[in-house]
Parts: sequence; structure tokens; C-alpha cells
Amino acid sequence: MLRYIHKLWFTGVVAILAACGYCLYAFLWVITAMRKFIVKVITVFLLLALCLVGAAAWSFNHYLMPDKAMAAKPVSVPVIIERGMGPRHVADTLAALGIVKSSKALYYWLRYAGISDKIQAGRFTFIRGEGAVSAADRLLKAEVTERTLFVQEGLTIEQTASKVASQADIDSAEFVRLCNDSAFVATLGIQAKTLEGYLFPDTYRFPENGVTSEMVIRRMAARFKEACAGLLWSKRVKDAYDLHKVVTLASIVEKEATLPAERGRIAGVFHNRLRKGWPLGADPTVRYIYRKFSGPLLVSELNSPSPYNTRRFTGLPPGPICSPGLGAIQASANPDSTEDMFFVALWDGSGAHDFSVTNEEHDRKKLKIRKENEIRVRNESKANKGIN
Repeated sequence: MLRYIHKLWFTGVVAILAACGYCLYAFLWVITAMRKFIVKVITVFLLLALCLVGAAAWSFNHYLMPDKAMAAKPVSVPVIIERGMGPRHVADTLAALGIVKSSKALYYWLRYAGISDKIQAGRFTFIRGEGAVSAADRLLKAEVTERTLFVQEGLTIEQTASKVASQADIDSAEFVRLCNDSAFVATLGIQAKTLEGYLFPDTYRFPENGVTSEMVIRRMAARFKEACAGLLWSKRVKDAYDLHKVVTLASIVEKEATLPAERGRIAGVFHNRLRKGWPLGADPTVRYIYRKFSGPLLVSELNSPSPYNTRRFTGLPPGPICSPGLGAIQASANPDSTEDMFFVALWDGSGAHDFSVTNEEHDRKKLKIRKENEIRVRNESKANKGIN
């Protein structure tokens, strides 16, 4: 019995060992098979990765790098990127001009490089076929381009708006509206109801694109304040006039004085008249009422009841009649010391005036100048007829 049990136990142990052997063999076979599979997977993955790298390298060289054929004969291509153009629009534009081969390649490169939201508006000079990488870098460096606006002395708000609109893409109606908006004027630090007289005449430089009416107005008003900060005031003017009154008088001096050398003397005449309580008698103020800047004035116009009519009313008009230059403003703040009370234009083409202290002297000079002018007109008429 014991022998039988011993034999059965031995057989069981052998069977267990055999089963363990088979299990070990099966495990080693599975490990071996898996290793071969992993090696194959890794091999396939490496091959795919190599293909992808190769394709990426080819795509990078083909779509993103310069076109060697075009680079051999570089051609400059000026491009203006407008404000608000998105990266896709920019990419399409450069592709259409032959600067890059593919708009999609440039677009995705801009996104990948984090440049898509940093593109600058302005003027650029690209090279045809320079590729997406170079073009993207150039889009961050807009060329400095400016628009020059020139505004001369003696213009009203409406005339200034028209002048600016002829040189920049602005809405002239919006320009006029803002200049007459008292709330907006207050934000500029100008002590006046409108900007009549405060749009300083000068040469201004603005960006090529994106210029607005408000931008121009703010610059002109700031330039006015800057220019007037250094005014030299005579004591008698400073004691009796504020800046608004000086600018108002300067606007009349600007329209009357053709020659810069006469500004101080004409301002002196007006100050003398104001001090004595005489009407200024300046036709430009009547012309301002009717916006009639040339041609003879009618008697009915000269008798206008407007407070701007300095022929009828004493003192200064309510405000400036144009934007004077610094010369006229300085002359009005520090006029010549003179006893003159009158002046009359010579009408000889020089722009000069003849000045008088008394009304009798003034009337004599007016009559003389009128006669000389009539003789000159007749002689010119005869000369023209002789030529014809």
C-alpha cells in the first residue's frame, strides 16, 4: 500500500514538474513572440517616423523656404497690409503675389510660430519667392511710412476739414461735427465753445493708414497749446485780454495782414481802436458771417446784425473767424506801439498797407490809392488789348 502511495506521489510530482515545464516553455514562447512583435512594431514605427520626417523636411524646403529659381533673380514686391486684415487674408494676399508658394503653408506657419496675432499693418517690401519663414518674419517689421498733412493759416473749420480730407481719408462732416461739439472741445483743454481759431496751422505727419478726424483734431489742438505756451505778452494786453480774446483778434490780423512784417502794426491799430471803443471795421469778419471769402460785399451784408459784424459793433466778435498762425497770435499778444488808427491796402499787388493816425489823413490816402488803382487798371486793360 505504501509502495503504491509512494509511486502515485512520485508520478504526481513528475506530472506537476512536467506541467510547470510546459508552462515555462509556453511563457518563454510568448515572450519570444512578443519580443519579435515589438521589434516589428518598433521597426514599422521608426520607418513611419522616418517617412514623416522626410515628408516634413521636403514640405518645409518646398513650401516654407525660398524658391531657389526666383531667388536667383530677386524681384521686390511692395505690399500694404491694411489694419484689420487677418492672418488668412494676409497669407492669401502673399500667395497671390508669388511671395510664398502656398497660402495654407504660410497660414499654418504663422499659427505655429505664434505670429498670427502680431502681424503689423503698414507697408512692406517682400521678395518674390522668398518663402513663408522669411515672409512671416518680415510681417513683424512694417516699414515706417507716414502721410504728410499741410494746413495753412487763415482757414475756417469747414475749410480745414476740406483741406485735411483732400490729403487723408477722413470724413470731413465728422471733422466739422467734432470741432463744433462743445463737450469734445472741453476734453482737449480748450477754453472755447468750438475749435474755430484753435486748429493750429502747421505741417503734420500721420501713419499712412488709419488716420481719423479725431486723431487729426487732437493733434492740431495739442499743437496750438504747445505753440501758445511760449507767447510773449505785453503788459497792457495781458492785463486786459485772455487767450481766447487774443486768438480772436489774431484771426482778424491773419486775414488783414498779407505781409508778415505788418502783423504787429496792424495788431497795434486794432488794439488802439478797441481801447478807444471804436468798431474794428474789419471786412473779414463780415465775410465770415456769410462765408463769402471773395468778391465785393453788398451794403446789406455790411449792415448785418450779426455780432461778428465789426463794422457795426464795437469790441471783439464772439470768437475767432479762422485759425491764425503763430505770427498773428504773437503780434496780437505783443503788438507794435503805434499811434495809427487806420490802414488801407495799396492794391498794387504787394499786399502792403498805408497807415494813418487821423481820419482825414486816411481819407486822403484812400482817395489817392483809388485813383492810382484806376489808372493802373486802365493801363493794364490797354496793354492787354494791344497784345490781343
